[in-house]
Amino acid sequence: MAKKLTRLDLYLQSNTAEQYVNTEEENELVGKFAELYSLALSAQKNTEEANPENLAKWRKAYYGTLNALTKDGKESTRKSRSLRKMVYELIESKIDNSIPMPKIRPRYKTDLPLVSVTENYLKFEVDGIFTKYLNDKSERSTYVDGTSWYKVWWDSLDNTHERSGNVKIDLCTVDQVVPQPGVSDYHQLEYIFERKEISLTRIWDLYGRRITPSSANNVIEVISCYYLNDERVVGLFMYAAHSRQVICNEEYWQIRKLRTCTTCGTINPMGDTCRNCGNKKFKYENATEEILDSDLEEIYNPYDVGETDDEKERDHYKSRVFLTAGTKIPFYKITQLPFIPRPAISSLDNIYGTSEVKVTLESQDAINKLLSKALEKTMKSGTILTKPEKVKISDTDDTIKVLGVRSSEEAAMVQSRAVAADTSQDLVMAATLYEGGKASSGVTDSFQGARDTTATSGKAKQLAAALTAGRIESLRVMKSAAFAGLYELVLKYLLAFSDEPRRFVKVLPDGSQKEETWNKYMFLDKDKYGQVYYRDDLRFDSDPAATLSQNRAQMWQETQDKFIQGAMGNVADPRTLKLFWNIMDSLQYPLAKTVLAGITENEQHLPPDIEKAIMSNPQLQQLIIQTLQASGEQRGGARPGSGPKASGETHAGEVEKTNEKNRAQNREVVGNAQNSGAQVKGGIQ
Repeated sequence: MAKKLTRLDLYLQSNTAEQYVNTEEENELVGKFAELYSLALSAQKNTEEANPENLAKWRKAYYGTLNALTKDGKESTRKSRSLRKMVYELIESKIDNSIPMPKIRPRYKTDLPLVSVTENYLKFEVDGIFTKYLNDKSERSTYVDGTSWYKVWWDSLDNTHERSGNVKIDLCTVDQVVPQPGVSDYHQLEYIFERKEISLTRIWDLYGRRITPSSANNVIEVISCYYLNDERVVGLFMYAAHSRQVICNEEYWQIRKLRTCTTCGTINPMGDTCRNCGNKKFKYENATEEILDSDLEEIYNPYDVGETDDEKERDHYKSRVFLTAGTKIPFYKITQLPFIPRPAISSLDNIYGTSEVKVTLESQDAINKLLSKALEKTMKSGTILTKPEKVKISDTDDTIKVLGVRSSEEAAMVQSRAVAADTSQDLVMAATLYEGGKASSGVTDSFQGARDTTATSGKAKQLAAALTAGRIESLRVMKSAAFAGLYELVLKYLLAFSDEPRRFVKVLPDGSQKEETWNKYMFLDKDKYGQVYYRDDLRFDSDPAATLSQNRAQMWQETQDKFIQGAMGNVADPRTLKLFWNIMDSLQYPLAKTVLAGITENEQHLPPDIEKAIMSNPQLQQLIIQTLQASGEQRGGARPGSGPKASGETHAGEVEKTNEKNRAQNREVVGNAQNSGAQVKGGIQ
């Protein structure tokens, strides 16, 4: 009996004699895909922006390990001192660690609620699916290599009791992804290859196949081809690079699968035996439609659909049943390859971008050669001592050299001479090349935060930095465009594979928290023939300015500045103060809740001086109680003879009499307080 395979066996690569063997069909397919990969890889190597030699040269230049360049720009075997890492310095000056937030433009007015919830949900999830670590790597990979790729995929293993899986985003370098040759728009790609390393254990977990190890490690290199099949649905073919064992062959990879019994066809999402017939064998079949288990409601505007012509209902929304329980609806199909490129400097004739290193590489090489030359000159410079050949110098004392001479003529022969090398031209040329490299890269001293003699004030320095940012705005625009495509693809994966409602919390401006729910069924619609479909034609964009909301420290400062300037209202007004601290609380400012609690408690009290005067005078307390009781009395209704008798005064006269009575009572209250020794600032108006 064969020994059961354990996790440790997979980790140690022991007890794995039964390796997977390809079928005849798979052997034929792997040969075709390998040939297609070879053609695509050859085309990539012939592209300057993605040539392996250029990529290696640019990466070495960034880290400062590149040898000296020859006249034709190739790396030589001569070692070079990297005395000034200009490439590293300029690239690090451009790093933008902010993550653009999603921005969706609605096509119809009825899309407003849908767009709002979707934007809020994507903002809520962005830190989980696209981490700051990933963004930091993406910044450097894009600027150094010229292009980086974002890969969006659905991880069914990342599930919980409330979630069937989750969207994941991976960062791929330019040499990990081999796109279809001759295509410059990634939306038009029909196939694309990915080269990556994956563990044998994960292959077993996902595909149940034992692959021959390539080395002592538990990791092998696999080649994956994502392609559009005959129905324009994404398929996946994956094989091991060293053994050509097929790992995955899914012609309909991006389509829902149902785990069905091979005997009776009953759907069994989980379990070892069929819940209907007890069979223990299952297969996954493509799912084209599902059945609603409850009524589906939609939100609509009565005015827009013609139910009413009342202008007051223009901004009011109602709900109604859109689809009843038992209705068959289609599963969403993804017809786009899961890769999105992010170029640094857009190329004119291919899908790749131009590296930032390429712009300044030769300048850095020349600068290091000049600085090395100047360093050698300086190291050989110094002070020399001339003396008669027969005169000996005692070196026993390191501080004072003792020299014995026999005459004044011999003493005059002993002289020290300074040997100084002229490095001024080398340093001037190095500085000129450095300034030229910075100009080509679009970076100034103000943008680097360095001393800038052209900026004579803080405002001028900010303006200079802003103008420099405008010169490299293309980098930010390309990042924003890549994230727009990224969010669009993330939404498509959620539509295709998420079934359960996704609940999340949104913090409102007043500090309160609101729970919202996102559901893929919100995107269902009907055409004029009554066919149900998913409407995914929303216009996606990303808002770089929205990243300010993710920078809490900067938002704290911005909010405080607006509060001090009076933009929120009168600073002395307690309501304005409460609004300010509610906003600070929504931005998670430390102790904001404590301050709000103090403000709420203070609202229950009178000003301290008045409260002290009242508490120290029992007679005043009794008078206030009587006044409150008198103000709470109510007169009778409109019965004949009820209420006070008419005084004969006009309405204006009655108002003046009432005001005079109130003023007399106020004067009495203030007088009693003053008699008790308390001071009331400003009196009572």
